Amino acid sequence: MYVSAHEYAQALAAAWCDDRLDQISEAPTGGDSLAPLLATLIDDWCEGQRGLAFAWRECLLLAARDERYAGTAQRWRLLWADFWNDACARLGIPQVAMLTERVFDGESYMHLLRWRRSVDRAGLEEICRAWGNWMHGRLAGPSPWREMARECALRSAPLPELRDETAERIAAAAAAVLARMGVGGVTHRAVAAEAGLTLGVVSHKFRTSADLLGSAFEMTYLQSVPSEAIAQAAGTDGDVHSMLDRMDSLPSTENFRLAMAELMMAAMRDPALAPFAAQLRYLRGRTSRGVLQALVGRDRPVSVADAALFSSFSVGQGNAHAALSLADRQAAGRAELEMLLGFLNRG
Repeated sequence: MYVSAHEYAQALAAAWCDDRLDQISEAPTGGDSLAPLLATLIDDWCEGQRGLAFAWRECLLLAARDERYAGTAQRWRLLWADFWNDACARLGIPQVAMLTERVFDGESYMHLLRWRRSVDRAGLEEICRAWGNWMHGRLAGPSPWREMARECALRSAPLPELRDETAERIAAAAAAVLARMGVGGVTHRAVAAEAGLTLGVVSHKFRTSADLLGSAFEMTYLQSVPSEAIAQAAGTDGDVHSMLDRMDSLPSTENFRLAMAELMMAAMRDPALAPFAAQLRYLRGRTSRGVLQALVGRDRPVSVADAALFSSFSVGQGNAHAALSLADRQAAGRAELEMLLGFLNRG
């Protein structure tokens, strides 16, 4: 029954796609048409079709843990691949369709996180304009709305707590439960079992469910990419192939991807987690910034918008390749990144 509900959501999404393609049947051709259309479609999808947008994301999470949803998740991927192939063909730029699909996936995910509506919409416009620049071989440049939002998110972020060894152990256990079972599985009892501690100890260190989830988020982010990997990446400036080799050698981040997806979905819906929304949306890209800077070279400064855009592109890749083996994910990701750099480095 649940699979049937997702298939119905896909049918409604396909109708939305057909309607939008009809609306751009006489679209102005050329790369300059892409950015405003991308921003419009992301906002239209996330605001006007929010229920369908959630259905898409929930299906991807279900498929990661239950093979019964694998076929349905693949049909979502094919739906968006066909849509962006058609849309970019109508703009006369079919060569950017697959890469744009990745950005649509990642940035539409972020746009479901609501903070301040006007700022969110302006920041989305800046990101999509940056994508248009990338396709012309230029970096993003200034993004005042996103930079302002980032400063606000930094001020709202709580200062790191000084934790003892037991609290760190509980936080690590919470992150493991989150990745394996989702937000609903992060209970005090489940985390206590994971950590090998009593329920009373866990409840004493983290009194509320929001506190426990917050610790899972913090630990998940800290575990995402070892800091030394970024230092090594920075040392490969100007050597793209060496940089890609280093990225391929990093540990799999699939558990991190699932844990972050669960937290983001919760922050989109649960008022108790609303403070995370601005931080998840506007503080992302700290890891991506170092990687992108190494890929494009030190003589081309990477901005806040560039880092966020590269993060969205990476999120889209993770979703697109989720069903593949680790080796195939690395190969597909590498090929797409080389294609992206072919655009970005041609300026």
